[in-house]
Amino acid sequence: MRSPRQRALRTTLVVALSAAFSSSPSMLRAEPEAAPAAPADDPQARAAERKKAGDQAMELLRYEDALAAYGEAYAITKNPALLYNMGRALEALNRFPEALDKLTAFDAAAPPDLKARVPRLPTLIAELRQRVATLDIVTNVEGARIVVRNVVVGKSPLAAPLKLVAGPAEIEVDAEGYFGAKKTVTLEGGAAETVRFDLFSRATTGVLTVRASAPSAEVLVDGKPIGVAPVELNVPKGTHRITVRHRDFRAYETSAVVPAGGYKAVTATLEAKSVVTRWWFWTGLGAVVAAGAAVTVAAFTERAPHAGTIAPGQLTTEASSGGGATLFQF
Repeated sequence: MRSPRQRALRTTLVVALSAAFSSSPSMLRAEPEAAPAAPADDPQARAAERKKAGDQAMELLRYEDALAAYGEAYAITKNPALLYNMGRALEALNRFPEALDKLTAFDAAAPPDLKARVPRLPTLIAELRQRVATLDIVTNVEGARIVVRNVVVGKSPLAAPLKLVAGPAEIEVDAEGYFGAKKTVTLEGGAAETVRFDLFSRATTGVLTVRASAPSAEVLVDGKPIGVAPVELNVPKGTHRITVRHRDFRAYETSAVVPAGGYKAVTATLEAKSVVTRWWFWTGLGAVVAAGAAVTVAAFTERAPHAGTIAPGQLTTEASSGGGATLFQF
């Protein structure tokens, strides 16, 4: 099923703009027709053939093919109208950062009469900017490999911040001799974000993992709060003191030796506190004992006779109980 954007791209008007191509616009066909082979020594004819192939591919929603054809034509002619067409093909492919680059390049290169044929250009550029986020990745190790959304984007330090489609992004950084690191961030459209990675040497540190048998247990390593189990952190090689605390369980304490370049996992099996040590148990029990004593006194303490409806010296049990897209066609 075609998306609204794809339908819009398919039905938008094709505008005649370049004297280098045919002066009369032609309607796009539902089926591509075989274009006559351009002479090998005629670059302009070759560009016109590739432009026509791109238009036909756009009509058939073959955006990758259209992008390739427009790119070949632009390499020959440098016609700015092809920048616009490439931008719309990239937009249809959800490659918003590249689409934004093409449309802004068109905005900068096209003469006023050409831009006048695209009155929605400022709106298109603004909409794309809201779909693109800027991400700067910083790390303490030079030459570390950087992977974003399973794609290698380069090595640290990056030449420039990345332009990415807004939304969740998993970032991985690794380098030889260091433990790799991974983070997931949500990139906001139209905004810039910096994410820092501090890599730890395998020669001097190891990885400590602490889990607990009860949820929401707090973990301390060498007396410093680390977070809620499960936690994983890099620590210097050697022996470390681990404490796991939970309000409903006895504190768990142990020590662990973490090897350089290796891993150490600790699982804390927490023991429930004895019921007699809980303040609320004794408070409740005290209330029950006090109530029992009151009943005993009421039942067995002799009362002095008094005036009233009950005969002197008599107290019944009942009385005491109380009852109940636009494309360019040249």
